[in-house]
Amino acid sequence: MIPAEIEIDRTLPSGGRVKHALQSYAEQAVGADAEITRFHRVFYPVFRVEYEYERSGRLPWGEQTVRDVTLIDGLWTDNHGPLQRYRAEADSLETVSLAAYDFGIDRAGLGRSVLLDFQVPTQRATALLPNRLEEIAESKAFADPSSVTSSFEEQLTETFGLPDDLEPESFRGVADVSRLYLPFWICEVYRPEGRDLIGAVRTVDDARTDGESPHDWLSAFVREDKARLARYAHTSIRRAIESPSPDGTTESASGGDGPAGASDSNTAEEDTSEANREETGVEPSAGSEPQTQHEEPVQPENAELDAATLVDPSPDRCFGDVGGMADLERTLRRSVIGPVQQPETFREYGLDPVSGVLLHGPPGCGKTYVAGALAGELEYAFLDVTPADLSSKYMGKPAENVQDAFAIAEANAPCVLFLDEIDAIASAREDQSSTSERGMVNQLLTELEDVSEDVLVLAATNLLEDVDDAIVRTGRFDEHVEVPPPDDLARREILRIHLEGRPLADDLDLDPVVDRTAGYAASDLEYIATDAARRALRDGDAIGTDHVLAAAEDAESSVPDWAGSALGDGKTLTQPDDVDLSARSLVTPSVDRQFGDVGGMDGLKDRLEETVIDPLENAGQYAEYGLGVTTGVMLYGPPGCGKTHIAGALAGELDFAFLDVTPADLTSKWMGKPARNVADLFEIARQNAPCLVFLDEIDGIASARGGSDGTSQRQMVNQLLTELDGLEDEDVVVVAATNLLSDVDDAIVRSGRFDERIEVPPPDATARREILEVHLRGRPVADDCRWDDVVEYTDGYAASDLALLADNAARKAMQAGDQVRERHLLEGVSETASSIDGWS
Repeated sequence: MIPAEIEIDRTLPSGGRVKHALQSYAEQAVGADAEITRFHRVFYPVFRVEYEYERSGRLPWGEQTVRDVTLIDGLWTDNHGPLQRYRAEADSLETVSLAAYDFGIDRAGLGRSVLLDFQVPTQRATALLPNRLEEIAESKAFADPSSVTSSFEEQLTETFGLPDDLEPESFRGVADVSRLYLPFWICEVYRPEGRDLIGAVRTVDDARTDGESPHDWLSAFVREDKARLARYAHTSIRRAIESPSPDGTTESASGGDGPAGASDSNTAEEDTSEANREETGVEPSAGSEPQTQHEEPVQPENAELDAATLVDPSPDRCFGDVGGMADLERTLRRSVIGPVQQPETFREYGLDPVSGVLLHGPPGCGKTYVAGALAGELEYAFLDVTPADLSSKYMGKPAENVQDAFAIAEANAPCVLFLDEIDAIASAREDQSSTSERGMVNQLLTELEDVSEDVLVLAATNLLEDVDDAIVRTGRFDEHVEVPPPDDLARREILRIHLEGRPLADDLDLDPVVDRTAGYAASDLEYIATDAARRALRDGDAIGTDHVLAAAEDAESSVPDWAGSALGDGKTLTQPDDVDLSARSLVTPSVDRQFGDVGGMDGLKDRLEETVIDPLENAGQYAEYGLGVTTGVMLYGPPGCGKTHIAGALAGELDFAFLDVTPADLTSKWMGKPARNVADLFEIARQNAPCLVFLDEIDGIASARGGSDGTSQRQMVNQLLTELDGLEDEDVVVVAATNLLSDVDDAIVRSGRFDERIEVPPPDATARREILEVHLRGRPVADDCRWDDVVEYTDGYAASDLALLADNAARKAMQAGDQVRERHLLEGVSETASSIDGWS
């Protein structure tokens, strides 16, 4: 809700007087056709930071403690420098009521007044100046003083308006931090030809100034991106602008051409609710109080967990504090905030409000911060619970602690209850759970079933598969949302945020740093920004590209192999929302083998080239002749003959991602879960297309033994048939493998699902020779090694048998201190039996 009151540094003159002056000036400067098309009162958020430092040499008995003030930008826009001109007026504040202002929260579009929201947490604003001064002091402590110039300190002094006699070593700390708003009138003047003019004024004289205005920084800020006012507006205003509808779309008013994309109703015409008082310049009196949250945490009776240490009654961060992650923000607004804020509308469409959200993704990528920002967006209290808060050495105590956590959430409702590291609370490893831990899980299940609508439960884990299936399944956590390593846009924004307030070189270019840090966590980027600042301090210079890039090159990703991180060739993994299966454990984005790495099998490779690769690469030509693209291939033959290997090589030839799945990945003890897993599997394939899906041991998924199938098994087969039928226009190829075609459900095998059925037989003599050479590649093999007898004696061996034979021969040669020779290979034959002897 819009706050009832705020503190401002001055009262604006009436809108009527300002508009009259602006219109007169515009007509003189632009011409008679000039027209004011947008006119808003804007409240710009700033922090007033009062700090202390020691001034030496002024008193005969020693140093003098002095207090001074700086203003910190309340947005992530680094406007600290221009804000310092308002410090004097910020010493004398007045409190105004916002009850009667028109903020447009009853319609989709900006109102006459715009309250910009604080994007910077108070804690960060408090630490900004001390951290920068500490960095300078540290640099001076270990660097040669002659190598540290004054430019770094000079830029810091200019940015924050620091007194000349303030030395980093004399800084004593922040004494007080308060929030206030600087009010401005912002208008847009239409010009028949040329770019529209945007001006910011605080007095009538400002409106009449012909030349540079002291508020040009704000004019430029809005002019650069007219949607900024809407983007940074208070949550309640953004909520009205975005107007989420039950189908997940938004009726945004932020795409217009005026400042912040104000709707056409918010033009320069006077708003009737504000017109009279603007003529007099009198601010509105206090009106009705908006709904407020608890000022202090509420401690329920009989709860032993301490609410005061766990609950933040009013989180001071929101999505604006989360660097980048625009896709994640959109997902949460659509799937969480919309249903929570408009439950009746969603029920009208048969959609239940969300009851739980499970965040998953690598460590250090901001799951906890996102959860707190979501609470801030909803204006809910934030209850942060970790496994350490719930565990206990006493039998039954963990379950009681779970009950207490939910009781605290109910007492502080509306509340976001955040269960961090839920896999440590409810692990999927049932055999490792103690009786007390199972009791804790059962209590958690009970609480999740009974939780009230004004308590939103969020949980976080690194891997979905690490969480007890009973917790993950539908009904407990309706939304599964990935918090991946930041993409390139997010990395740039995170770096910018953590470099904010530091002296930056004018030619700082973050592009090479963004490219270098693909796959890095948000915490890694914060470290890089800090390290870059230290390097610049040692050089006594502003932070430049070389400093940040050097810091990035010396830093390693803490999540190098995680799904969503970019690989060397730029490919990434995508984990779809609401999908339980882990893309990271199933998908190889870039396969490092091709047909040339497959020993022998020339006929098989030619067949795949003809039936799969050529139609995909020449789809237009095939369509001209009425020939479709092969969407399914069934490989069959004895085990160990290379079906998986050839499928992966096919993905490499196509430059497709490779999704390798077995029956164990899809089965579950929960009714309906296997079918859901099949749907998840193909959603992962579509999100990572072009993709080759390899269904290994498909007879274990869709068996021909229909009489022994249960309901869950039939549901899984039916879902598989549905998914296969829906792949006609997808960049997804499905390859299945079985030992015997007769073991596979006939509905799966029949024409239309798997157009090509290709045998993968035991390798012939030529193939056996090539397979052995492939597996001995890179090992010390004698130049005069003869192969003929070895190839003859291995007739009827599977490809996997030949790989084992090569290992055994290499081991024999190593023990003898010799190169691999024929005798070592023949010894390997004698120790390696065929695994498919007698296969029919």
